[in-house]
Amino acid sequence: MGKLILVRHGRTVLNSHGESERLRGWLDVPLDESGLQEAQETAERIARHPVEEIYCSDLIRAQQTATPIAQLTKIPLMPMRELRPWNVGSLAGQHVNKILGTLKKLEGDPHLPAPQGESFCEFYDRYSGVLKHLLALASRSSKHIVAVTHVRNVLATPTILLGGDKTKIPVQGGTKTGALVWVEKSGGRWVARADESSSLTCATSAQTS
Repeated sequence: MGKLILVRHGRTVLNSHGESERLRGWLDVPLDESGLQEAQETAERIARHPVEEIYCSDLIRAQQTATPIAQLTKIPLMPMRELRPWNVGSLAGQHVNKILGTLKKLEGDPHLPAPQGESFCEFYDRYSGVLKHLLALASRSSKHIVAVTHVRNVLATPTILLGGDKTKIPVQGGTKTGALVWVEKSGGRWVARADESSSLTCATSAQTS
């Protein structure tokens, strides 16, 4: 049985740490110079493993991260709109520290849509569906499935796998840009394991089939 390798896209100018970080959402922001280097380094790590298929969000930062992987593995990219992050509408581009309260309110009431965007439930259901599809592909393969996506998707992954509380998913933190998250079967269930240098918070310890 293969594994699913989730990849957080490389760094962009909006991914600055601390008070200068801005929410990306569906803004189509390209990788910066550091992000392009991260993409190349990530591709070199993945190319050491057997890869069956490569999927990515259709936003430019994800496609730029996935392109070196495709070049090294000689496997074509398959962009998927479903791998986009949460559509936070008009909140995109704003400083994260200034809208944390709004983000927490939207996650606390997951049916409430973001202004000019989608509700957290809509995002969660969309991503849950594609994640389960990718896991089904991995379960039938002797190689690995690669999916380049966004930090919100990575943060939601453990909760989806364990059937946890979607209102408890962190609104900050997560893996660093360019990081890998390995999703594999252990004890009969899918579990997510991040790079040692990255964090992957799980909102629950519940089990699911």
